[in-house]
Amino acid sequence: MRQVFANAVILEGKDLEVTKGYLVVKDDTIEKISEGSPPGRAVNLKHGFILPAFVNAHTHVMDSVAKELYIGKTQPEVVGPRGVKFKALSAADERSLISAAQATLYEMYKSGTLAHCDFREGGVEGVRLLRRCSRVMLKSVILGRPSNFAELPDVLKEADGLGLPSLDFMRAGELEKAAHLTIKANKLLAVHVAETADAQNSSIKKTGMTEVKRALGLKPSFVVHATHATNDDLKLLQKKRVPLVFCPRANSLLGAGVPPIAQAMQRGLKFCLGTDNAMVCQPDMFEELRFAWACLRRSDPSAGSDEARELITAATLRPARLLRLSWGPIEVGKKVAFTILSRGKNLENIRDVYAGIVNRARAGNVRAVFSGSQGNN
Repeated sequence: MRQVFANAVILEGKDLEVTKGYLVVKDDTIEKISEGSPPGRAVNLKHGFILPAFVNAHTHVMDSVAKELYIGKTQPEVVGPRGVKFKALSAADERSLISAAQATLYEMYKSGTLAHCDFREGGVEGVRLLRRCSRVMLKSVILGRPSNFAELPDVLKEADGLGLPSLDFMRAGELEKAAHLTIKANKLLAVHVAETADAQNSSIKKTGMTEVKRALGLKPSFVVHATHATNDDLKLLQKKRVPLVFCPRANSLLGAGVPPIAQAMQRGLKFCLGTDNAMVCQPDMFEELRFAWACLRRSDPSAGSDEARELITAATLRPARLLRLSWGPIEVGKKVAFTILSRGKNLENIRDVYAGIVNRARAGNVRAVFSGSQGNN
């Protein structure tokens, strides 16, 4: 099957360069990208946008069974070891969990997301439950969490890696062994770090090290949150080339703070964006981009087109590479994985493509999501 999309603004290649022209898809592959108008018949996008599909780098989709349960509570009261989240998950029947998760995954896909990375509690059965929910068109990269250390090998067989809620989740020796086994299995290893000031201060008081420094000793694939990372933490992450995942909306709604997006960007530190807990906020990457942009501009009013382009990369290409997905940039010969946005009234008269998409695009602009030879209109 061959399709031609004309009169488009295409974010092409690994640098998301703007090409105004047309794109040709044949079967599952991008056959041609060119400026100007194509010969023959084509779908006229009327100055709409073609951009890489979103990849949500950090989610907890099962938590959508208890939306807004967080209100009136602190972050530890919501997602701490004895938080209301776990009580809600335990109390919910399987049918309700599956129904809520599937609805959330569907909404993610409809808003331009083709993959997400989920930290899944509940051991082997928790991983299997999310696998049952996963939709054909949306890839779930699942990082499991064993109920006890003995369950770790089975979790690693079922999951795509290990997602640790904290550095105190296991005893020190077990934690190091778990990290070693995960890396040996060639699977992803990730851990929450420095999400709250209390967690960061407690780590320093107990061990003399920040959570980021401790986590780096495990050689993780990436770390999540780093809301209260120090300048030295950011320097270390850059030196070790360990990416981090920021979740600004969830951090703010849980009262944990705002992640150091501007500082990371100024250092050239590679980061991705995720929406985190579905109990707290809808996993909509347009909303996450818009909020991250506001946080960035608040810290650095000089942030402009280049920084907006970096945020789009953090929501698309970079997490796709980090999570070892089978697609990449919009380039000739690459697998199809992109979203088409209609121009809409909200995107008329924008003076900068990158800032306009980051600040104004919304799920309602999604005209189609393409993965392989299929699209959803």
